[in-house]
Amino acid sequence: QVIKVYSEDDTSRALEVPSDITARDVCQLLILKNHYIDDHSWTLFEQLTHTGLGRAIEDHELVMEVQSNWVMEEENKLYFRKNYAKYEFFKNPLGFFPDHMISFPSETNAAVSHSGILQMFLSSSTYPEIHGYLHAKEPGKKSWKKLYFLLRRSGLYFSTKGTSKEPRHLQFFCEFSNSDMYMSLTGKKISGAPTNYGFCFKPNKSGGTRDLKQLCADDEQSRTCWMTAIRLLKYGMQLYQNYMQPYQGRSGCSPLNVTPM
Repeated sequence: QVIKVYSEDDTSRALEVPSDITARDVCQLLILKNHYIDDHSWTLFEQLTHTGLGRAIEDHELVMEVQSNWVMEEENKLYFRKNYAKYEFFKNPLGFFPDHMISFPSETNAAVSHSGILQMFLSSSTYPEIHGYLHAKEPGKKSWKKLYFLLRRSGLYFSTKGTSKEPRHLQFFCEFSNSDMYMSLTGKKISGAPTNYGFCFKPNKSGGTRDLKQLCADDEQSRTCWMTAIRLLKYGMQLYQNYMQPYQGRSGCSPLNVTPM
């Protein structure tokens, strides 16, 4: 298979790759070809040109699967660039989960350390709840509505009655196993969003923008908290393995890093 990858300066390079190549393998290949220094921050990005959306592809994702979700006539691109924040929440969870946006199951004691938060996200039994206001675009309309959202293991919900968390007031918004999360790169321009901190969910096999579930936060910290929590919810332990992989088996022969490369 041949893929085309763009650099920051919009020059592109065609690579012939096996069909089961991961995003991390593509980065390793480009690091070798370009004689770059590998500081573990090189990342493959997906940019959806028409909708002004983009996302960092997770290291373990298969690049061909990502491309298979593209619509033929769209000029979508893969970019190769650095992303220092990729696993920053493992090093500094304090900066990612502000106290007013997170609450813990009643059976855990109130004082959960910040490394404890990560352990809860990665465990399969308990799960911290992220909550707060987000603006949501009403389906099929141009208008946006400010609603109180809650993130739980089963998906994202909003309250139909103020900040009530009662089950009868919670309405399902979306789940994440069959969709990918994108950041809005154009700010308010395309979607008419009330703020510049937009993100959305796009079903994997979907018919364009009408199926997007669009949200926007009031500030960057809030958007980062929601997006980080959703990444942890969606990928769980896999993210931690991605983060640890460069540090394992430095001799280069651990079973984890034997790739087609």
